Amino acid sequence: MSTIRTLIVDDEPRIRRGIERLILSCGEDFEIAAVLSDGKEALDYMHACGGAVDLVISDVKMPEMDGLSFVKEARRHYSFFALFISGYDDFAYLQAALREGAIDYVLKPVDRDQFRLRLGEIREQIHQHSARRFRLGELEQKAGQLKKTRQTQILSYTTSIGVDLSRLGYWVDDFPHGCYQLMYVSLDTPPVKSRSFTAKDWEAYSYVLENIIEELVHQHAAAADASGWCWRGGQSEFWALLRLPEDEEAASQCWRELAERIRLAITMYTPFTVSIACAGVLEDLYLLPDAKRECLSLIQYRLIEGGNRLFVPQQVTEAVAAEDRQGRMYAAASRLKQAVEQLQLEDAMAQAKLYFAEIEQGSSPEMILREVQNLIIQVHAASMEGNSVIGSAVTLEETFEKLRRAAHWQELKQAVLEQVQEAVRGMEQMRSSRKLATPVELAKAWIKGQLSGDLTIKRIADQVHMNPTYFCECFKNQTGETVLDYITRERMEAASEKLRDPGLKLTEISQGVGYQDVKYFSRLFKQWSGVTPTQYREQKFSHPAS
Repeated sequence: MSTIRTLIVDDEPRIRRGIERLILSCGEDFEIAAVLSDGKEALDYMHACGGAVDLVISDVKMPEMDGLSFVKEARRHYSFFALFISGYDDFAYLQAALREGAIDYVLKPVDRDQFRLRLGEIREQIHQHSARRFRLGELEQKAGQLKKTRQTQILSYTTSIGVDLSRLGYWVDDFPHGCYQLMYVSLDTPPVKSRSFTAKDWEAYSYVLENIIEELVHQHAAAADASGWCWRGGQSEFWALLRLPEDEEAASQCWRELAERIRLAITMYTPFTVSIACAGVLEDLYLLPDAKRECLSLIQYRLIEGGNRLFVPQQVTEAVAAEDRQGRMYAAASRLKQAVEQLQLEDAMAQAKLYFAEIEQGSSPEMILREVQNLIIQVHAASMEGNSVIGSAVTLEETFEKLRRAAHWQELKQAVLEQVQEAVRGMEQMRSSRKLATPVELAKAWIKGQLSGDLTIKRIADQVHMNPTYFCECFKNQTGETVLDYITRERMEAASEKLRDPGLKLTEISQGVGYQDVKYFSRLFKQWSGVTPTQYREQKFSHPAS
């Protein structure tokens, strides 16, 4: 059992030395932390040692700061036992001492035998208190572990295939508030020597991979003042969720560093390599299934770029839009994906033709095939996200093989157009089987009337009496966009109308569409329109002097 760290505070040197000798004579259970002359010195000491004191023995009347004031202030920050010693036999002092939490009040001159007896009783109280605190700490630790296990089980269920999302309830309430990043870790094509692996070998390697990822996630989260969870999706795929630091720059660095550490560790300690896909930042955890689909879409770029790398939305955008022509291709591909999601077949076909018009200017067959493959991935991603059914990577590989076998340009073009038609028709059949259009339309109408307020997934879902996660799925399936994307678009359109009024300040417009941070609003507006709110106002609504 640890010693009882004791702080002695008295303005009389003789009394201080006497109390110190008395305490040391009571056995090895007691340790003198410090011997000080007034309350101010004692309070400074408590702050310096972080309150690492078990027992304070203090005089009441002292210069600078009296004992009662010292104990009262110290108890605001730290937990300890207090014993007062005073030459004043005054009931008012006794009342004040007990009110400040003193366990006893001893009068001077101190009777040595009675003091030792009382100190023995105090020792038992302190040891019992320490034991209770230790047991409480153990219980809190076990409760924390159980909570973490329950959270991981919920995440695993939420990202599973074919789950009944309507039964999940308000599962997000079990997680801390903040922004999150979802990571998908997928084993690349195994080395040739793995063909001789038995089922037990594969199970052992899966266990090793899971432990490497789990350890790195928890270590990185603790170091970055964040939180992390990981779980297995299949024998060769794993998921990790990271709650990000509040600082935007630190958050970006946090998940990128973690992804790189996981990739390098698996390469170093196993015969495998992995590719990692990271979805966009999750501002609402109810959108986790959308982030999952985004990760699965991004990982398909491994078929083009190769494995053992990190795939993120920004990288894909930058890779495709590096030059003007490629920028136009990327814009067409993005509009094609949106048209497929919204079941606009005619528009989707038109965007595909615009894309082909740019591809035809390619300098090599390899480049042309690469760009066609990118378009197929966009169509595949739209179909996968819209149907809530995970597409097979084998099917996509077979499509790529068909493209590679195409004998001429028209055959290549026809294969892509068939994929577009098949995706739209499949999604039309799926959506026609749903009977939930009315709640989604009601939600959209309610959102439009609440653009200036705090619009959370839970608040919106409650308006139509649906489970938040299930509501997100229905909204995406029926509209082709996520709830937050719809809210952002509606807010940006409302902001563009408000920009017509030259008398409205940018701060007023920002707050009027639900954003308290003007810089954040301006960044979103530029992403939506391509220009800042100020530039938009100048371009659209300023008139030259006559």
